[in-house]
Amino acid sequence: LSKSLRETIANGKQAMLFLNRRGSATLVQCRECGDILRCKRCDVSLTYHRDRGLVCHHCARREFPPKRCRICIDGHIRYLGLGTEKVVWELEKLIPGVRVSRWDSDTKSDKGNYYKMMEEFSSGLAQVLVGTQMIAKGLHFPNVSVVGVVLADIGLHFPDFRAGERTFQLLCQVAGRTGRGLDHGEVIFQTYLPDNYAIRTASEQNYSKFYARE
Repeated sequence: LSKSLRETIANGKQAMLFLNRRGSATLVQCRECGDILRCKRCDVSLTYHRDRGLVCHHCARREFPPKRCRICIDGHIRYLGLGTEKVVWELEKLIPGVRVSRWDSDTKSDKGNYYKMMEEFSSGLAQVLVGTQMIAKGLHFPNVSVVGVVLADIGLHFPDFRAGERTFQLLCQVAGRTGRGLDHGEVIFQTYLPDNYAIRTASEQNYSKFYARE
């Protein structure tokens, strides 16, 4: 994926990176006692955002990141996992000078932002578009030659019997964002589960095989 991104940008083409998670770290945990920082209202784990601190994605409550564990005091706080913010940060380190646009519900707060980002990417001002499922369908950018899916198996871990179907559907949709112009498009799935039937059939765009397995 790194190689393809570099070649795409060098050739004047564009790329899209899909990760269905917002923020910079999806889990904030004390490595001494194991305590996970949770929202005091909703009791769900807080997500770390570089520009907003700790945020609850259910009620939007915010907290400042703690310097010490509130349970054992001496514990070391670790920021685990990744979201779209961290993907942008890593991409800018990987390819210095790359022009990146991030599109998720944190950035698309109103119609003005939506049209601005659409125009920015379609005009070529941004070379890479990083986003959540908002970028997976309905977008037509002929200059996109590479789509990369970071953690393609992320949706498979939801406790839902439809998780495989939803993952397959989303991967097929995001794969359709490339190859829409005259040039050949490339799609790369990064996954810990390359043999999972949903991911394998999505990479083959094989609907009947997926249906038979389900």
